[in-house]
Amino acid sequence: MAAVEKQDTSNVIKHHNLPRLNVGMVIFMIIFLYIVFSVYSYVTRDQVRFYEVLDGNIVRQEQYTGVAIREEEAVDASSSGYIHYFIQDGRRVAAGSNVYMIDETGALEAYLKDHPELTQEMSGEQVSDIRYRLSQFSQTFRNSNFSYLYDVKFSLDATAMEYTNISNAQDLDSVVSEIGINYSQVHADKAGVVSYSVDGKEGLTPDAVTADIFSMNGYKMNITKPGSLIEGGTPAYKIITSSNWYLVFPVNDELKEKYQDIHKVQVYFPEKDVKSDAQLDIYTAADGNNYGKLYMKEFMEEFCNERFVQFSIITNNKRGLKLPLTAITQKDFFIIPKDFMVINPDGSTGFNRQIVAEDGSGTTTEFVESEIYRIDDQYCYVTVPESQDQAGVRLNDFVIKPGMESGTDGANAYHVGPVKSLQGVYNINRGYCVFRQIVPIEQNNEYVIVEKNTDHGIAVYDHIVMDASLVSDGQLVYQ
Repeated sequence: MAAVEKQDTSNVIKHHNLPRLNVGMVIFMIIFLYIVFSVYSYVTRDQVRFYEVLDGNIVRQEQYTGVAIREEEAVDASSSGYIHYFIQDGRRVAAGSNVYMIDETGALEAYLKDHPELTQEMSGEQVSDIRYRLSQFSQTFRNSNFSYLYDVKFSLDATAMEYTNISNAQDLDSVVSEIGINYSQVHADKAGVVSYSVDGKEGLTPDAVTADIFSMNGYKMNITKPGSLIEGGTPAYKIITSSNWYLVFPVNDELKEKYQDIHKVQVYFPEKDVKSDAQLDIYTAADGNNYGKLYMKEFMEEFCNERFVQFSIITNNKRGLKLPLTAITQKDFFIIPKDFMVINPDGSTGFNRQIVAEDGSGTTTEFVESEIYRIDDQYCYVTVPESQDQAGVRLNDFVIKPGMESGTDGANAYHVGPVKSLQGVYNINRGYCVFRQIVPIEQNNEYVIVEKNTDHGIAVYDHIVMDASLVSDGQLVYQ
């Protein structure tokens, strides 16, 4: 058997199979990385938000607590017994009208408990009113003004009493006379507003006010409720004979100076959410302290059962365009006397700039077109070039008055350099930031009120950058 000849493979070159490049996969990875980068950049960068300009106002008001002083007097119960009222708290009564009755034995009290139809029950609307007052109190209560808690308690007690009085005195007379129950009815000696909140300060006058009154030490408001036992000679109600009343509050030296020459103010009552005009006087009481006295002609009935009333004096109420403070920025402009401005026949505006020859042999002038932002009675406000390529006059240029090209004295030449900052915002109606001047007239911690219809200003419904620190003049902004 012949031997198998072995082939020589020493000269054979082996080819390594390289993986084939997948172009589609590469493109996909590039797009994927681009999307990831774009999303990351969008999430991590400061977001430029816009604000739509609206008409609004800012109200400045100082909050105080005053003591209410009225033409009022307490009326004592004619005898002891269980008291029942015919007049609701805060209602006006005529002289000679029935105000309350006294049941000396308590038989009428027992009869009313067995016949609740003779007394009023709270309606759903009245219950909702009490709930609303409690809700308002919980939202506005502050620990720093704890005494307000007692004012609300007294007010709610009086309201509940008002809603549960005897419904009709004539109906009661016809019923109880048949069963032999004796009681006495008491009539009002004077016409006025009846209140069942009595605190012993019904005779208080503005001159008798002292600083101790506002500390409320030992202060107590007594409210006689229907059906309660009352002793003869103790106050059963008070009668207020005038709709005019005072609110007296303490003032320090700073407030005295502030209000000394102000005699008419607007007062806001947050508890009732009402406003009223009042006459203001600053005076010194018998204790030597200074007080403010507000003379009121409205809302006496609403506060007849309160001795201490919270209120605010509105000292300013400005209307205009309302903007967030974060939108306000400043921009510097060259100020050049407007006598130096040149207006060419083609409508272009600028200045004649003085040029000194390199060899010092003389000077010439050239017209430099410049962006003039605004003109007032004295100056042109000229945009400061941000780069050397931008046209316009520059720092340390000398400009010459028109027609005075040969003049070099101070009256005919002006050295460009002084700048003035104008307040403004960035308008983005066109998709890029444009500086617009504003004239502030009032502000608080969050917003500013600016004048309407100003030159180079803004208008209602314009879109401005909400945070001016995130952008620059001319920057593109996508809304």
